[in-house]
Amino acid sequence: MRRVSRREFLRTTAALTAGTTASGGMLAACGQQGALASPAPGTPRVRRMKPLGKTGWRVGDISAGSGQRDPALVNHLFECGLNLIDTGAQYAGHEEVIGKVLPKWRDRVFILDKWDPPLVTATVTKAALLEALDVSLKKLNTTYIDCMMIHSIGHPRYGGLERIQNPAIYEAWDEAKRRGMVKFTGASSHGVRMIEELEWGIDNNRFDVILVGANFLTRGIEPTLKKARAKGVGTIAMKTMTIYKSDLNVRSLQNEQTNARQAVLKWVLASDLFDTLVVSMRNYDQVAEYLAVSGTTRLTAQDRHYLELVKAEVGSRYCRPGCRACFDACPRGVPVADILRYGMYFEHYGDQKFAMQRYAAIPVAHRPSRCAGCSAPCEEACPYGLRVRARLDETDHQLRFA
Repeated sequence: MRRVSRREFLRTTAALTAGTTASGGMLAACGQQGALASPAPGTPRVRRMKPLGKTGWRVGDISAGSGQRDPALVNHLFECGLNLIDTGAQYAGHEEVIGKVLPKWRDRVFILDKWDPPLVTATVTKAALLEALDVSLKKLNTTYIDCMMIHSIGHPRYGGLERIQNPAIYEAWDEAKRRGMVKFTGASSHGVRMIEELEWGIDNNRFDVILVGANFLTRGIEPTLKKARAKGVGTIAMKTMTIYKSDLNVRSLQNEQTNARQAVLKWVLASDLFDTLVVSMRNYDQVAEYLAVSGTTRLTAQDRHYLELVKAEVGSRYCRPGCRACFDACPRGVPVADILRYGMYFEHYGDQKFAMQRYAAIPVAHRPSRCAGCSAPCEEACPYGLRVRARLDETDHQLRFA
Protein backbone atom coordinates (compact mmCIF):
# COMPACT_ATOMS: atom_id res chain seq x y z
CA MET A 1 0.00 0.00 0.00
CA ARG A 2 1.33 3.46 -0.88
CA ARG A 3 2.18 5.58 2.17
CA VAL A 4 0.37 8.91 2.27
CA SER A 5 0.97 12.05 4.25
CA ARG A 6 -1.32 12.86 7.12
CA ARG A 7 -2.76 15.83 5.19
CA GLU A 8 -3.59 13.71 2.16
CA PHE A 9 -4.89 10.97 4.42
CA LEU A 10 -7.36 13.33 6.13
CA ARG A 11 -8.67 14.52 2.77
CA THR A 12 -9.40 11.01 1.55
CA THR A 13 -10.60 9.24 4.69
CA ALA A 14 -14.25 10.18 4.27
CA ALA A 15 -14.45 8.05 1.14
CA LEU A 16 -12.97 5.07 2.96
CA THR A 17 -15.48 5.27 5.78
CA ALA A 18 -18.59 6.02 3.73
CA GLY A 19 -19.68 2.39 3.47
CA THR A 20 -19.14 1.40 7.07
CA THR A 21 -21.92 -0.39 8.91
CA ALA A 22 -22.55 1.95 11.83
CA SER A 23 -24.42 1.50 15.07
CA GLY A 24 -26.05 4.85 15.27
CA GLY A 25 -23.86 7.57 13.82
CA MET A 26 -21.07 9.41 15.53
CA LEU A 27 -20.10 8.03 18.94
CA ALA A 28 -17.66 9.67 21.29
CA ALA A 29 -15.20 7.22 22.84
CA CYS A 30 -15.72 7.30 26.58
CA GLY A 31 -14.16 5.74 29.61
CA GLN A 32 -14.75 6.09 33.32
CA GLN A 33 -13.80 9.76 33.40
CA GLY A 34 -15.68 11.13 30.39
CA ALA A 35 -15.60 11.34 26.63
CA LEU A 36 -12.87 11.97 24.11
CA ALA A 37 -13.28 15.07 21.99
CA SER A 38 -15.15 14.55 18.72
CA PRO A 39 -12.67 14.12 15.88
CA ALA A 40 -12.45 16.65 13.07
CA PRO A 41 -14.67 16.11 9.99
CA GLY A 42 -13.17 13.50 7.69
CA THR A 43 -11.17 11.83 10.46
CA PRO A 44 -11.77 8.09 10.83
CA ARG A 45 -13.58 7.28 14.02
CA VAL A 46 -14.75 4.57 16.37
CA ARG A 47 -18.44 4.03 15.75
CA ARG A 48 -19.47 1.55 18.43
CA MET A 49 -18.77 1.41 22.17
CA LYS A 50 -19.08 -1.70 24.35
CA PRO A 51 -18.65 -2.40 28.07
CA LEU A 52 -15.31 -3.98 28.98
CA GLY A 53 -16.50 -6.65 31.38
CA LYS A 54 -17.17 -5.24 34.83
CA THR A 55 -14.40 -2.65 34.68
CA GLY A 56 -16.86 0.22 34.29
CA TRP A 57 -15.22 1.25 31.03
CA ARG A 58 -16.89 1.49 27.64
CA VAL A 59 -14.30 0.95 24.94
CA GLY A 60 -14.38 1.09 21.18
CA ASP A 61 -15.13 -2.14 19.36
CA ILE A 62 -11.74 -1.69 17.66
CA SER A 63 -8.69 -0.94 19.78
CA ALA A 64 -5.02 -0.35 19.09
CA GLY A 65 -2.36 -3.02 19.26
CA SER A 66 1.32 -2.23 19.64
CA GLY A 67 3.74 -1.31 16.87
CA GLN A 68 3.58 2.48 16.67
CA ARG A 69 6.96 4.20 16.59
CA ASP A 70 5.76 7.79 16.28
CA PRO A 71 4.05 9.59 19.19
CA ALA A 72 2.08 11.67 16.66
CA LEU A 73 0.44 8.49 15.36
CA VAL A 74 -0.49 7.41 18.90
CA ASN A 75 -2.02 10.85 19.46
CA HIS A 76 -3.97 10.45 16.23
CA LEU A 77 -5.32 7.09 17.42
CA PHE A 78 -6.77 8.78 20.48
CA GLU A 79 -8.13 11.65 18.39
CA CYS A 80 -10.03 9.07 16.33
CA GLY A 81 -11.78 7.77 19.45
CA LEU A 82 -9.64 4.70 20.11
CA ASN A 83 -9.59 4.56 23.88
CA LEU A 84 -7.78 1.28 24.60
CA ILE A 85 -4.20 0.54 23.59
CA ASP A 86 -2.23 -2.65 24.14
CA THR A 87 1.44 -2.49 25.09
CA GLY A 88 4.02 -4.42 27.09
CA ALA A 89 7.53 -4.42 28.45
CA GLN A 90 8.65 -6.81 25.71
CA TYR A 91 7.71 -4.43 22.87
CA ALA A 92 10.95 -2.48 22.84
CA GLY A 93 10.31 1.26 22.99
CA HIS A 94 6.51 1.10 22.68
CA GLU A 95 5.75 2.08 26.28
CA GLU A 96 7.99 5.13 25.83
CA VAL A 97 6.20 6.14 22.61
CA ILE A 98 2.84 6.05 24.39
CA GLY A 99 4.35 7.95 27.31
CA LYS A 100 5.12 10.91 25.06
CA VAL A 101 1.41 11.69 24.64
CA LEU A 102 -0.36 9.82 27.44
CA PRO A 103 -0.50 12.70 29.98
CA LYS A 104 -2.78 14.63 27.59
CA TRP A 105 -5.25 11.73 27.43
CA ARG A 106 -4.65 9.89 30.68
CA ASP A 107 -8.12 9.76 32.21
CA ARG A 108 -9.77 8.97 28.87
CA VAL A 109 -7.61 6.08 27.66
CA PHE A 110 -7.40 2.50 28.97
CA ILE A 111 -3.79 1.25 29.06
CA LEU A 112 -3.36 -2.51 28.88
CA ASP A 113 0.22 -3.46 29.81
CA LYS A 114 2.08 -6.74 30.31
CA TRP A 115 5.07 -8.01 32.21
CA ASP A 116 7.76 -9.51 29.98
CA PRO A 117 6.93 -13.25 29.84
CA PRO A 118 10.34 -14.60 30.97
CA LEU A 119 10.08 -12.52 34.16
CA VAL A 120 6.94 -14.26 35.38
CA THR A 121 7.96 -17.69 36.62
CA ALA A 122 6.83 -20.12 39.31
CA THR A 123 9.48 -18.60 41.61
CA VAL A 124 9.40 -14.88 40.73
CA THR A 125 9.06 -12.67 43.79
CA LYS A 126 6.56 -9.98 44.59
CA ALA A 127 9.41 -7.46 44.82
CA ALA A 128 10.68 -8.29 41.33
CA LEU A 129 7.23 -7.88 39.82
CA LEU A 130 6.61 -4.55 41.55
CA GLU A 131 10.02 -3.31 40.43
CA ALA A 132 9.21 -4.19 36.81
CA LEU A 133 5.82 -2.51 37.16
CA ASP A 134 7.51 0.66 38.39
CA VAL A 135 9.80 0.63 35.34
CA SER A 136 6.78 0.41 33.03
CA LEU A 137 5.04 3.26 34.85
CA LYS A 138 8.03 5.50 34.31
CA LYS A 139 8.22 4.61 30.61
CA LEU A 140 4.50 5.26 30.18
CA ASN A 141 4.82 8.58 32.01
CA THR A 142 1.90 7.78 34.30
CA THR A 143 1.18 6.89 37.91
CA TYR A 144 -1.08 3.93 37.16
CA ILE A 145 -1.85 1.24 34.58
CA ASP A 146 -5.46 0.38 33.92
CA CYS A 147 -4.85 -3.36 33.45
CA MET A 148 -1.59 -5.19 34.18
CA MET A 149 -1.40 -8.64 32.65
CA ILE A 150 0.54 -11.85 32.86
CA HIS A 151 1.54 -12.39 29.24
CA SER A 152 1.90 -15.64 27.32
CA ILE A 153 0.21 -17.95 29.78
CA GLY A 154 -0.21 -21.43 28.38
CA HIS A 155 3.25 -21.34 26.76
CA PRO A 156 5.13 -24.40 28.10
CA ARG A 157 8.48 -22.73 27.45
CA TYR A 158 7.71 -20.28 30.25
CA GLY A 159 6.38 -22.95 32.62
CA GLY A 160 3.21 -24.86 33.30
CA LEU A 161 0.15 -24.10 35.38
CA GLU A 162 2.37 -23.69 38.44
CA ARG A 163 3.71 -20.51 36.84
CA ILE A 164 0.42 -18.64 37.12
CA GLN A 165 -0.37 -20.26 40.46
CA ASN A 166 2.60 -18.48 42.04
CA PRO A 167 1.05 -16.48 44.93
CA ALA A 168 3.66 -13.73 44.48
CA ILE A 169 1.82 -12.61 41.33
CA TYR A 170 -1.41 -11.98 43.19
CA GLU A 171 0.37 -10.44 46.16
CA ALA A 172 2.05 -8.02 43.75
CA TRP A 173 -1.27 -7.21 42.09
CA ASP A 174 -2.96 -6.63 45.45
CA GLU A 175 -0.14 -4.37 46.60
CA ALA A 176 -0.18 -2.45 43.32
CA LYS A 177 -3.94 -1.94 43.62
CA ARG A 178 -3.61 -0.71 47.21
CA ARG A 179 -0.99 1.78 46.09
CA GLY A 180 -3.07 2.94 43.11
CA MET A 181 -0.51 1.67 40.58
CA VAL A 182 -2.91 -0.79 38.90
CA LYS A 183 -6.71 -0.71 38.50
CA PHE A 184 -7.42 -4.15 37.00
CA THR A 185 -5.53 -7.37 36.28
CA GLY A 186 -5.65 -10.09 33.70
CA ALA A 187 -3.87 -12.49 31.39
CA SER A 188 -3.13 -12.83 27.71
CA SER A 189 -2.31 -15.85 25.61
CA HIS A 190 -1.99 -17.43 22.21
CA GLY A 191 -0.22 -20.50 23.61
CA VAL A 192 -0.92 -24.18 23.17
CA ARG A 193 -2.33 -24.49 26.70
CA MET A 194 -4.14 -21.18 26.79
CA ILE A 195 -7.62 -22.62 27.35
CA GLU A 196 -6.52 -24.67 30.36
CA GLU A 197 -4.74 -21.76 32.02
CA LEU A 198 -7.30 -19.11 31.16
CA GLU A 199 -10.03 -21.27 32.65
CA TRP A 200 -8.03 -21.79 35.85
CA GLY A 201 -7.78 -18.02 36.24
CA ILE A 202 -11.44 -17.44 35.42
CA ASP A 203 -12.62 -20.20 37.76
CA ASN A 204 -10.49 -18.81 40.59
CA ASN A 205 -11.53 -15.18 40.01
CA ARG A 206 -7.97 -14.10 39.19
CA PHE A 207 -8.59 -12.09 36.02
CA ASP A 208 -10.62 -8.97 35.31
CA VAL A 209 -9.74 -9.01 31.60
CA ILE A 210 -8.43 -11.65 29.20
CA LEU A 211 -6.68 -11.07 25.88
CA VAL A 212 -6.67 -14.11 23.59
CA GLY A 213 -5.48 -15.06 20.14
CA ALA A 214 -8.59 -15.58 18.02
CA ASN A 215 -9.79 -15.00 14.48
CA PHE A 216 -11.98 -16.57 11.82
CA LEU A 217 -9.56 -19.50 11.40
CA THR A 218 -9.39 -20.48 15.09
CA ARG A 219 -11.68 -22.85 16.93
CA GLY A 220 -12.22 -24.08 20.49
CA ILE A 221 -12.01 -20.90 22.57
CA GLU A 222 -15.76 -20.13 22.43
CA PRO A 223 -16.81 -21.93 25.66
CA THR A 224 -14.02 -20.18 27.59
CA LEU A 225 -15.12 -16.79 26.28
CA LYS A 226 -18.72 -17.47 27.26
CA LYS A 227 -17.63 -18.49 30.75
CA ALA A 228 -15.60 -15.29 31.04
CA ARG A 229 -18.55 -13.19 29.89
CA ALA A 230 -20.84 -14.88 32.44
CA LYS A 231 -18.45 -13.88 35.24
CA GLY A 232 -18.04 -10.31 34.02
CA VAL A 233 -14.49 -10.77 32.74
CA GLY A 234 -13.62 -8.45 29.87
CA THR A 235 -12.78 -10.26 26.61
CA ILE A 236 -10.37 -8.91 24.01
CA ALA A 237 -9.24 -10.56 20.78
CA MET A 238 -5.70 -10.32 19.42
CA LYS A 239 -3.97 -11.98 16.44
CA THR A 240 -7.17 -10.98 14.67
CA MET A 241 -5.63 -10.69 11.19
CA THR A 242 -4.25 -14.27 11.03
CA ILE A 243 -1.06 -13.73 8.97
CA TYR A 244 -2.97 -11.47 6.59
CA LYS A 245 -1.28 -8.15 7.30
CA SER A 246 0.65 -7.36 4.14
CA ASP A 247 -0.61 -7.55 0.57
CA LEU A 248 -0.54 -11.13 -0.66
CA ASN A 249 0.04 -12.00 -4.28
CA VAL A 250 -3.36 -13.63 -4.66
CA ARG A 251 -4.87 -13.35 -8.11
CA SER A 252 -8.41 -13.73 -6.84
CA LEU A 253 -7.89 -10.74 -4.51
CA GLN A 254 -6.33 -8.31 -6.93
CA ASN A 255 -7.68 -4.82 -6.20
CA GLU A 256 -9.58 -6.28 -3.23
CA GLN A 257 -6.82 -6.48 -0.61
CA THR A 258 -8.30 -3.79 1.62
CA ASN A 259 -11.79 -5.25 1.57
CA ALA A 260 -10.49 -8.73 2.37
CA ARG A 261 -8.47 -7.49 5.34
CA GLN A 262 -11.52 -5.61 6.55
CA ALA A 263 -13.62 -8.77 6.28
CA VAL A 264 -11.19 -10.55 8.61
CA LEU A 265 -11.78 -7.88 11.26
CA LYS A 266 -15.51 -7.80 10.60
CA TRP A 267 -15.72 -11.50 11.45
CA VAL A 268 -14.45 -10.76 14.97
CA LEU A 269 -16.86 -7.86 15.39
CA ALA A 270 -19.84 -9.81 14.09
CA SER A 271 -19.07 -12.83 16.29
CA ASP A 272 -19.94 -10.77 19.40
CA LEU A 273 -17.59 -12.98 21.44
CA PHE A 274 -15.41 -10.04 22.40
CA ASP A 275 -15.80 -6.65 24.03
CA THR A 276 -13.15 -5.30 21.66
CA LEU A 277 -10.33 -6.42 19.39
CA VAL A 278 -6.79 -5.11 19.17
CA VAL A 279 -5.02 -4.72 15.86
CA SER A 280 -1.67 -3.11 15.20
CA MET A 281 -1.98 0.21 13.41
CA ARG A 282 1.45 1.32 12.24
CA ASN A 283 0.53 4.17 9.91
CA TYR A 284 -2.35 6.51 9.05
CA ASP A 285 -3.50 4.31 6.17
CA GLN A 286 -4.13 1.39 8.51
CA VAL A 287 -6.03 3.58 10.97
CA ALA A 288 -8.41 4.61 8.21
CA GLU A 289 -8.70 1.10 6.78
CA TYR A 290 -9.44 -0.64 10.07
CA LEU A 291 -11.71 1.99 11.62
CA ALA A 292 -13.81 1.92 8.45
CA VAL A 293 -15.38 -1.32 9.76
CA SER A 294 -16.04 -0.14 13.32
CA GLY A 295 -19.72 -0.63 14.09
CA THR A 296 -20.04 -3.85 12.12
CA THR A 297 -22.55 -6.31 13.61
CA ARG A 298 -23.01 -8.77 10.74
CA LEU A 299 -21.18 -10.15 7.72
CA THR A 300 -22.35 -9.66 4.18
CA ALA A 301 -22.22 -12.34 1.51
CA GLN A 302 -19.25 -10.49 0.00
CA ASP A 303 -17.44 -10.55 3.34
CA ARG A 304 -17.89 -14.32 3.54
CA HIS A 305 -16.58 -14.66 0.02
CA TYR A 306 -13.44 -12.72 0.99
CA LEU A 307 -12.95 -14.92 4.04
CA GLU A 308 -13.10 -18.04 1.90
CA LEU A 309 -10.46 -16.61 -0.44
CA VAL A 310 -8.17 -15.69 2.45
CA LYS A 311 -8.66 -19.10 4.04
CA ALA A 312 -7.74 -20.82 0.78
CA GLU A 313 -4.54 -18.78 0.58
CA VAL A 314 -3.26 -18.83 4.18
CA GLY A 315 -5.15 -21.68 5.85
CA SER A 316 -2.61 -24.39 5.08
CA ARG A 317 0.35 -22.39 6.42
CA TYR A 318 -1.13 -20.60 9.41
CA CYS A 319 -0.46 -22.11 12.85
CA ARG A 320 -3.60 -21.38 14.88
CA PRO A 321 -3.36 -19.87 18.39
CA GLY A 322 -4.41 -22.32 21.08
CA CYS A 323 -4.01 -25.46 18.95
CA ARG A 324 -1.82 -28.01 20.72
CA ALA A 325 -1.93 -30.90 18.27
CA CYS A 326 1.69 -30.67 17.15
CA PHE A 327 2.89 -29.89 20.68
CA ASP A 328 1.36 -33.08 22.02
CA ALA A 329 2.72 -35.08 19.09
CA CYS A 330 6.33 -33.82 19.04
CA PRO A 331 8.68 -36.31 20.77
CA ARG A 332 11.57 -33.83 20.97
CA GLY A 333 10.05 -30.78 22.60
CA VAL A 334 10.26 -28.43 19.62
CA PRO A 335 7.94 -25.44 20.30
CA VAL A 336 6.42 -25.44 16.83
CA ALA A 337 3.75 -22.84 17.53
CA ASP A 338 6.24 -20.38 19.03
CA ILE A 339 8.73 -20.75 16.19
CA LEU A 340 6.12 -20.32 13.47
CA ARG A 341 4.67 -17.31 15.28
CA TYR A 342 8.11 -15.68 15.38
CA GLY A 343 8.35 -16.33 11.67
CA MET A 344 5.03 -14.55 11.23
CA TYR A 345 6.33 -11.57 13.20
CA PHE A 346 9.38 -11.46 10.94
CA GLU A 347 7.72 -11.95 7.57
CA HIS A 348 4.30 -10.38 7.92
CA TYR A 349 4.42 -7.99 10.88
CA GLY A 350 7.73 -6.33 10.03
CA ASP A 351 9.11 -6.99 13.54
CA GLN A 352 12.33 -8.61 12.37
CA LYS A 353 14.49 -7.68 15.35
CA PHE A 354 11.86 -8.73 17.90
CA ALA A 355 11.31 -12.04 16.09
CA MET A 356 15.01 -12.84 15.96
CA GLN A 357 15.48 -11.97 19.63
CA ARG A 358 12.65 -14.25 20.69
CA TYR A 359 13.91 -17.07 18.49
CA ALA A 360 17.43 -16.71 19.90
CA ALA A 361 15.99 -17.35 23.36
CA ILE A 362 14.86 -20.86 22.36
CA PRO A 363 17.50 -23.39 23.48
CA VAL A 364 19.38 -24.98 20.59
CA ALA A 365 18.24 -28.38 21.86
CA HIS A 366 14.64 -27.43 21.02
CA ARG A 367 15.16 -25.86 17.61
CA PRO A 368 14.27 -27.46 14.24
CA SER A 369 17.72 -29.06 13.98
CA ARG A 370 16.33 -31.59 16.47
CA CYS A 371 13.86 -32.72 13.82
CA ALA A 372 16.53 -34.55 11.79
CA GLY A 373 15.63 -38.19 11.46
CA CYS A 374 12.19 -37.71 13.01
CA SER A 375 9.18 -39.30 11.32
CA ALA A 376 7.29 -35.98 11.70
CA PRO A 377 4.26 -37.08 13.75
CA CYS A 378 3.52 -33.34 14.05
CA GLU A 379 2.38 -33.25 10.43
CA GLU A 380 0.10 -36.23 10.86
CA ALA A 381 -1.37 -34.65 13.99
CA CYS A 382 -1.96 -31.19 12.51
CA PRO A 383 -5.70 -30.85 11.81
CA TYR A 384 -5.03 -28.09 9.26
CA GLY A 385 -2.58 -29.86 7.00
CA LEU A 386 0.46 -27.68 7.68
CA ARG A 387 3.75 -28.84 6.21
CA VAL A 388 5.25 -28.43 9.65
CA ARG A 389 8.78 -29.69 8.92
CA ALA A 390 9.22 -27.50 5.87
CA ARG A 391 7.78 -24.46 7.64
CA LEU A 392 10.11 -24.98 10.61
CA ASP A 393 13.16 -25.27 8.34
CA GLU A 394 12.19 -22.11 6.45
CA THR A 395 11.62 -20.18 9.63
CA ASP A 396 14.84 -21.39 11.24
CA HIS A 397 16.87 -20.26 8.22
CA GLN A 398 15.05 -16.95 8.14
CA LEU A 399 15.49 -16.10 11.81
CA ARG A 400 19.11 -17.24 12.08
CA PHE A 401 20.52 -15.74 8.89
CA ALA A 402 18.44 -12.64 8.12
